[in-house]
Amino acid sequence: MFKQQKKLVFVIIATIALAMAVACYIKKPVRYAVFAGYNPDGTIHPYVITYLKGLNEVADGVVYVADSTLKPAEEEKLKQLTIHYENIRHEEYDWGSYKRGFNWLKDNGYLEKADEIIFANDSCYAPLTSFKPMFKAMAKRKDLDFWGDLQNTRFNPHVQSYFMVLKKQVFNARQFQHFINAVRHQVDSSLYITAYEVKLTPYLENFGFKWDSYMPYQELSYLADSEKNSYPLTLVKKYGHQFIKRRIFTNSLMNYENEGALLRYVYEVNPARYFDIASEVPEWFIPDDLKEKKNAR
Repeated sequence: MFKQQKKLVFVIIATIALAMAVACYIKKPVRYAVFAGYNPDGTIHPYVITYLKGLNEVADGVVYVADSTLKPAEEEKLKQLTIHYENIRHEEYDWGSYKRGFNWLKDNGYLEKADEIIFANDSCYAPLTSFKPMFKAMAKRKDLDFWGDLQNTRFNPHVQSYFMVLKKQVFNARQFQHFINAVRHQVDSSLYITAYEVKLTPYLENFGFKWDSYMPYQELSYLADSEKNSYPLTLVKKYGHQFIKRRIFTNSLMNYENEGALLRYVYEVNPARYFDIASEVPEWFIPDDLKEKKNAR
């Protein structure tokens, strides 16, 4: 009888220990996001609200920093979606907002409990459906210290800065903190790309940090341009991409695919996201049969 009780106690202890080990292994990482916005008209567009809601599904809190001012009524939109927001013109573009948001998290003790931080900006319509599958997939990449949605090989291989995720070994490193706090105003917006976006990846790589992108860049080599966001329909339809660059509906980013076909696919997958886009883009991009649905939200 005593042996049976002893055996039972051993089984119970072993079961509890195993459960605790499994719980530790699958523990959801504590994650905060810094979102960089720009609102020249002092408003927050619906697609930004959608983006912030998407981030809140995968983050424990969002810090919103705009390189512009907001109308008082617009600030109300942020109160339920952020743990902190700033909207003062600082003239350092997205990287200046990343710097300020990062330092706010640090100064207020959030980095002490964080496992990951996200840097994201308002240059994309996102998520197309949800960020959850992306984070679930990248959680399996235990070898990575930082990653991004997509990479580019122009100048040198690098993570594109519209969406990056840094693990604590990176954002706690003095080298990274030196880099982010060295962000300064540049006389031309293109210099933020060459001075910061292009340089961050090799800079961190030089200190032994490993990286990759969610979108399989090498697999996308059949798409000729190094900027794979120029093939939005292929990315969202074939690879489950969650981002559509806003600039493909302007002349500032080459788009090799049909905008109308892209909008039709978005409507089929997620009508709400279609409304976000259709409410902003020039009407000639919208297929005739979808125009009447433009304001059907």
